[in-house]
Amino acid sequence: MKKLAILLLFGISLNNSAQDINWVTFDRLPGLIQSEPKPVMIFIHTDWCKYCLMQEKITFKDSSIVNELNEDYYCIKLNAESSEPIYFLNRIYTKKGSNHSLSWVLGAQNNELIFPTTVVLSPKFQITNRWVGYLSKEQLGVIN
Repeated sequence: MKKLAILLLFGISLNNSAQDINWVTFDRLPGLIQSEPKPVMIFIHTDWCKYCLMQEKITFKDSSIVNELNEDYYCIKLNAESSEPIYFLNRIYTKKGSNHSLSWVLGAQNNELIFPTTVVLSPKFQITNRWVGYLSKEQLGVIN
């Protein structure tokens, strides 16, 4: 019985330390910004991209990064291959060809879209920064 109680406490403590980023959707973003203005971090990714997966599984699981992003940003994942329409800034964006048109609007540089791309928008939805490629926790920790 004592061993079971110790295992349960250990399991609960592991669960509490495994915090996740509070990802939001484009639909919820205007209401959130209106009630509490914060910058927006958008992670543009695909399902097949190994660097995207590394950023999700390593960088976005680091407790200091999770805390900083949850406290100071609204975070959105944008799957560049999604076929779901997205309503953003009074416009509907859809998949065009192999990628979602919103991923091009936010992430493309020099007419090229590379995965992953991490974009930061001001609370007024203006692009303030864009990073192309994998971001480590050290690189992401200085996105301000």
